[in-house]
Amino acid sequence: MQETKRSAAIHADDPEPTTRPPVPAPKAFSTKATFFILLAALLVNAGMVLVVLPKVSRPLALTYSMNFGDLYNLIAKNLEQGNGYRVDANMGLTMLREPGYPVFLAAMFKLGGYGIQTARVACVLLAFGAALMLLPLARKITGDAMTALAAALLFLLYPGTLVAEARAGIEIPFIFAVILFMLALYTAVEKGSVLNYWSAGLLLGVAVMVRSQVLLFPFLLLVYLVFDSRSMGERVKIATRVAVLGLGTMIVISPWIIRNYRLVHKLVPSATVAGVAAQEGLYTCENAPAGEPFYLAQTQAGLQRAQFARQLGMPFIGPYYQLFYSPEDEVAFNQALLRGVSKEYRSHPEVLARCAAKNLFFNFWFLGKRRQTTLLNLVTQAPLLGLAIAGVVILWKRGLLRNAGLVLLYIFYIPVVQAPIIAHARHSIMIVPFLAILGAVSLVSAWRALRMQNSGAPHQQALAATSGE
Repeated sequence: MQETKRSAAIHADDPEPTTRPPVPAPKAFSTKATFFILLAALLVNAGMVLVVLPKVSRPLALTYSMNFGDLYNLIAKNLEQGNGYRVDANMGLTMLREPGYPVFLAAMFKLGGYGIQTARVACVLLAFGAALMLLPLARKITGDAMTALAAALLFLLYPGTLVAEARAGIEIPFIFAVILFMLALYTAVEKGSVLNYWSAGLLLGVAVMVRSQVLLFPFLLLVYLVFDSRSMGERVKIATRVAVLGLGTMIVISPWIIRNYRLVHKLVPSATVAGVAAQEGLYTCENAPAGEPFYLAQTQAGLQRAQFARQLGMPFIGPYYQLFYSPEDEVAFNQALLRGVSKEYRSHPEVLARCAAKNLFFNFWFLGKRRQTTLLNLVTQAPLLGLAIAGVVILWKRGLLRNAGLVLLYIFYIPVVQAPIIAHARHSIMIVPFLAILGAVSLVSAWRALRMQNSGAPHQQALAATSGE
C-alpha cells in the first residue's frame, strides 16, 4: 500500500503511457554485492583510522586532536584496574561522565590492553555496525536499496566520522546506540505495539547511558506524534505508548540514578558535567575574540572555574576539568555553576538569545578549536548540509517526507538541546548518519537522472527512474 501511494505521488502528473517505451528499473544490489561493497568501505575506513590518521596526527594536532579526551579513557582505565568509577585513583568517585562508554572501554582495555589503538578498533567496529543498521533505516524512509547503500557509504567514509573514530571519543558509540534506538522506534510507530514501544524505551535508556543528551527526546516525540494523529482516542493511545517508552528508559538508567543517590543523597539522573558545559558556553560566547583560536577562550573558562572552586573552598586538581576528592563537592560545584549561568541568562535574556543563536546557526555545524579547523569544517560540512536539504525537498516532492519524520525530529532536537549550553562542530557528528540518509537521497536521485539523460530517455522516464522503483 505504501509503495502504491509513493508511486502515485511520483507519477500523478505523468501523461498516459500510450506510446511510452518501457523504462528499465534500476537494478538493485544483491545482498552479496552490498556486503562486499560495505566490506571494502570498512577496509578503507579502518585503514584511514588505524594507519593513515595516526601517522599524520602530529601535523594535524593543531587542527584536530587525535588523542583521548573528555575523561572517558581515564575512567575506563580505573575501572579496568579495579579502582572504581573515578577519573584519578587518588580522587573521589565521580559522576562527571555517563557510564555507558567508560564501561564499554574498560571491557575493550581488558581484551586489548590500554591504549588509543584499542579504542580506535572498537570505534571502527561500532561505526561499521552503525552503517549496517543504516541500511534498513534508510530503506524504511526511501524504499530504495541503492539509496540505503549510499547512505551507509557516505557515513562510513565521511571525514567527520573518520576523525571521530581516530580520537575514540563519545561520538561513535553514541551514534551506534541512537541508530539502534531509531530502528526500534520506527518499528514501534509502524506497528503501534506497546511491546515495541517498551523495547524502544529500553534502547533509548542505553543511549542515555552513553550520553544523556537524548533524555528529553520522548517529550518532543510525544508532541510530534500527537499532532500527527487524527482523533482524541488515537492521541490517548499515543500518550500511553510514549509513557511506556519513557518507563523503559527509566528502568535502564535507574541503576545509575540509584548509585548516584547513594553517593550524594541527591537526584543525579545524568552527569555532573552540565555545569562545566554551561559555564564554558557562556564564557566563550562573551569572551572569545573574533579571529583568535577558540581553545584559548576554553582554557580561560577552565581557569575561571578553577578560581571559582577555590573560592568555594573545595579541594580539587586540574586546570580544565576540576576533579574533587568527594562526590559531594563535585555535585555542589556543578550545581553552583548552573545557578550562576542561569542567573546571568535570567538577568540578561538578550545574552541567552545571542549565544543560543550563534550556537544553533554556526557553532554547532562549523566551530573548531582554531580558525583553520573551522574553515575545514565549513568545507566538509556545508556540502553535506546542502545535500541533506536537497534530499528533504526530493522526499517532499515524492510524497515520502512523512517517512523521514522521526529522523528529521532527531536532527532538529540535537542542535536545539545544545544551543543554550555550548556547541562545537564535534556535536554535529551525532546527526551525521541521519544527514547521510538525506544526502544519499539527493546523490542517488541526481545520478539516476544523469544516467537516464545520457541514455537519451525522455525527462519523464528519468524522473521515474529516480523514484527507486
